[in-house]
Amino acid sequence: MLTAEQQQQWLSFWIFIWVVVVILVSGSLWNKKLPSVGLPLIYLLNLSMLHFVGGLIYSFPWYKPDSAYILNSGFSLTNTYLGFNQTVYGVIGFGLGSTILAPWVLKVLQPSWLYEIPRQPNLKLAKAYIELGLFFTFVLYPILARIPSFSALSTSGISLFIVGLCLACWKAWYMGDKQALQLWLAVTCCLPLFTVLILGFIGFGAAAALVVLIFVFIFYRPRWKVIIIALLALVFGLSVFVTYFRDRNQIRAKVWGGESASSRVEQLWQTASSFEFINLFKQEHLELIDIRLNQNVLVGQAVNYMSTGQVNYAGGETLWQAAISVVPRLLWPDKPVVGGSGDLVSTYTGLKFADGTSVGVGSVLEFYINFGSWGVVLGFVILGTVIRIIDIVAGKKLICGNWVGFTSWFLPGLGMIQPGGALAEVVATTSASVVLVYIINQFYLSKASGEQRSSPEPYTYYD
Repeated sequence: MLTAEQQQQWLSFWIFIWVVVVILVSGSLWNKKLPSVGLPLIYLLNLSMLHFVGGLIYSFPWYKPDSAYILNSGFSLTNTYLGFNQTVYGVIGFGLGSTILAPWVLKVLQPSWLYEIPRQPNLKLAKAYIELGLFFTFVLYPILARIPSFSALSTSGISLFIVGLCLACWKAWYMGDKQALQLWLAVTCCLPLFTVLILGFIGFGAAAALVVLIFVFIFYRPRWKVIIIALLALVFGLSVFVTYFRDRNQIRAKVWGGESASSRVEQLWQTASSFEFINLFKQEHLELIDIRLNQNVLVGQAVNYMSTGQVNYAGGETLWQAAISVVPRLLWPDKPVVGGSGDLVSTYTGLKFADGTSVGVGSVLEFYINFGSWGVVLGFVILGTVIRIIDIVAGKKLICGNWVGFTSWFLPGLGMIQPGGALAEVVATTSASVVLVYIINQFYLSKASGEQRSSPEPYTYYD
């Protein structure tokens, strides 16, 4: 077993590898030869929030995870080191699939659906998708979420709002309207605030905002501004995180207690008035990150637990469950798959959780418990390849003016951005997105086809 100092040194090395892969993937998305809408980078940054930051703090020699809660929950340098090691295997696999395998597959197969005739875009689609997304969020979701076979469909409906925001930003850039672009970006940055006020959760709004911001950063110029803004957004995002979790109980007491809107706003104002910038030398800030943003611990615990032989590898069982999750429960009432991660985490880590506690298994852990380290590598190679292919096709549709086609690929692509959930959830959401976008686009098809006329020179952000 490595010493603590050696584990920290290896963590620093794996952190360097992670950063290199993210840079290489980002560079490939900015490549003029292949279009992109940012899906691979969105996935990597979501994965980073769950694993990278948690691994980073354990590379700091001054961090001492010695609080009672952390010690009793299995958080440790060893578990973090083992889990982060497996996650980096996955990141490397994702990078290989995204930057090398996906372009090669498209070059060899040359599918017909990759090619697109330039056309005049339907400029009304952005507004339509925003309205539909809001309708799903506030009207349909509370109803459909309780009905089997419709919960995933309703969740995908909410994502239409994100697609609409992306198209609104692209439209503003397309039309050269900087004020409109700034307006839509301002709305995007306020999403975490809205979800806190309405639901008491910041994660939903932050994840949605990240999608739109990365989408814009792919085509926004000049790129040096993008890099500076991204670094500032990272610091600000972590600062918002530690400030929010410091006062989370008070905020949720107002929201979940049914307090008035003014009372909720007052509480948020009090929180903002004592805003704390992230301090990586402050023990309290590092502990908050450790508790909430360190999924490496579960992976590392599974590596330790399974190495003792107390439980065997799943051998693809959860992958089979993910495959059959495509079938609606309406057609298969006794389908042996339920939403969420079930007791997978407890079974393969040996950890016990309080009744009613939901612990997501995550893609890294699920690939590992099926086939070990090679399962993690190959699983993420496939993920990186598929997500990048979807990304390229969606980008091609977008710059050629086929915004309906863009949505048909982008929305299912968003369904795959769930690195913290079970693969069954990923497959179910992606499948539901395919069904939903088909229904929605059929509804608008006749109107869109009448407005999408061929144009010899489509607008492209690569020029």
